[in-house]
Amino acid sequence: MKHHEIDQYAKQSPLCNFDPRVKIASTVIFIISIALLRELTPLVISLLFLLLVVAASRIPPIHIVKSYAMALPFIVFASLTMWYSSGPEEAAAMFLRITDSVFALILLVSTTPFFEFLKALRWFKVPAIIISLLLFTYRFIFVFIDELERMKLAREARGFNGGKSLLHVEALRTIAYTAGMILVRSHSRANNIYSALLSRGYTGEVRTLSRLRARPRDAVFAVAFIGTSVMSLFIQAGVIVWTL
Repeated sequence: MKHHEIDQYAKQSPLCNFDPRVKIASTVIFIISIALLRELTPLVISLLFLLLVVAASRIPPIHIVKSYAMALPFIVFASLTMWYSSGPEEAAAMFLRITDSVFALILLVSTTPFFEFLKALRWFKVPAIIISLLLFTYRFIFVFIDELERMKLAREARGFNGGKSLLHVEALRTIAYTAGMILVRSHSRANNIYSALLSRGYTGEVRTLSRLRARPRDAVFAVAFIGTSVMSLFIQAGVIVWTL
């Protein structure tokens, strides 16, 4: 069964072949600087910069919007909390801070192949157990979805129509059976996958055919992100006068 993978658009982006270590470091520095901003002007400038990079990345806008929509309820909740406690300007700043951070992370994840991302994290000395957890969590999400789809297909083949409502006793019984069987079947498939990995020499380290190598274009990428971060901080400190 075909699934939409987390890096389905990464390889079509011109930012795909940039060094993932540079992208991760630049994004982290950018987000830290965003967290230090309190005024609206530098936050808006940072957002405009991110939108320019998103446009240059050639990631479909609908993918960016859908990813952002998942975080929007939390952003709105945090902004409303700030509105009631500190006022509308602080609420707007909170909204922009989180929005900027979410856009930066979406850009990073959408333009970096998943295994390259894990390999870069390992280069930053992230423990191998954390990398393995990320890898298997990502892989087993599709195992669960596969099993769910198969059981749904089997139920429909036997004439099951979903019952009268979710509160109907037959529907509840079916949901309970499905949850139990998915856990059992997924556990079995997960063991098979792990055995297959071990038979292929998996040792907990992420290996890819490509080697991590920084090029001049990566320096341009880093300068753009870090330069925008420093400029935003200077605008907030009053070193640079910039009004919108």
